This record gives sequence, structure tokens and C-alpha cells, in this order.
Amino acid sequence: MYSPKYNQETDWNTVAAFIRQNGFGLLISTDNGLPVGTHLPIELEEKEPGTFVLRGHIARANPQSATFVADQPFLVVFTDPHAYISSSWYEKGKIPTWNYIAVHVYGQLRVLDENELVDSLAGLMERYETVVKMSDIAEKELQNNLKAIIGFEISMDKVDTRFKLSQNRNDHDYFSVVDHLKENGDDHSRRIAEEMEKRRERK
Repeated sequence: MYSPKYNQETDWNTVAAFIRQNGFGLLISTDNGLPVGTHLPIELEEKEPGTFVLRGHIARANPQSATFVADQPFLVVFTDPHAYISSSWYEKGKIPTWNYIAVHVYGQLRVLDENELVDSLAGLMERYETVVKMSDIAEKELQNNLKAIIGFEISMDKVDTRFKLSQNRNDHDYFSVVDHLKENGDDHSRRIAEEMEKRRERK
């Protein structure tokens, strides 16, 4: 991913928090030279102190599962929020742009065994489910569903980030963008404005 140095996020805690908050990712691999992708929930796990992996699962019937082979590189994309930036918000300049946050993770995939898959599913339910528990699912129903999916773990061999948040603009333009985004009132604009305010103090 193209990312000028001033848009790169180097603080791992910030990157990890973003992945966890925006865990509906895009899993990408190649099949016979063509890119294939699946949108799915993907969890960031600390496998051991300082070592992080991504975990998820897809339907066994999904053709992308055929790419779960040795030496196949995988890319996982996490993105959101994003917002249009009008050049009318600048003191000078006429070129509009788009502010956004994106994290790309590259790594190798390992298929989970059944116990690991069950643990992964339990963790997913604990995070998102407020009513049903893993123990509420009948054993036969659970086993039938386990047969229909494939769990995976992806190493985090390379992480690219782009937190494109008007860092190259002067203070006047920067906070003009913040104020106009707030005025827009939509969720994406609000979240971009909040992230920008964290990164620069008004003078």
C-alpha cells in the first residue's frame, strides 16, 4: 500500500486498537493467478507476549478455501472510517481529497485444528454475542457447523498502515477540515474528525 511517511502509524497499540475496532476485514489470496477475496470477521490475537496473529474462519464451500496451501501469501485489509475533504475548506488550494484509515497485513496462513477452531469461535461469540453462549449450542449442531467451516490463523509478517488525516496541511487548514467534518454530522466524518483532534492541538 502506498503510504507517505507522514501518513504511517508507527505506534503498535494504535494499530492494534484500530484492527480490533474494525475487525470486519477482507481476506485476499490468489487462485490460478487471479485475486480472490472474502469479507469476514477477523480477530487479532496475542498468541504469546509480543507475537500477534489474525484468526478467522470461512465456509468450507467457499472456493477461496482452495488457496489455503503452503507458501500462499495472504493479505488482510482493515479499513474504516473515511470522509471526503473539500478543497473549499482550505485557505488556499483547489484540490479535494479523501481522508481515511487503512491497515494491510501480509502473512502466511495455517489451518486451525478443531480445538483451536472451537476456541476461536468461542472468543468471537464472547466479544459480540450478548445472549447466546457457546454452551447453549447442542453438540450435534455444533459438530455439523464445524464440518462446514475452516478456521485459519495468519502470521503478521508485514503490516502497512495509512492514517491519511491531513497531516501535510498547516494548522489553519487542518482544523478547518476538523470543523467542517464535525458539521457534516455523519458517523464517518465524526470519527475522522475525532482522530485528527487526537493528533494535533489547537494553538
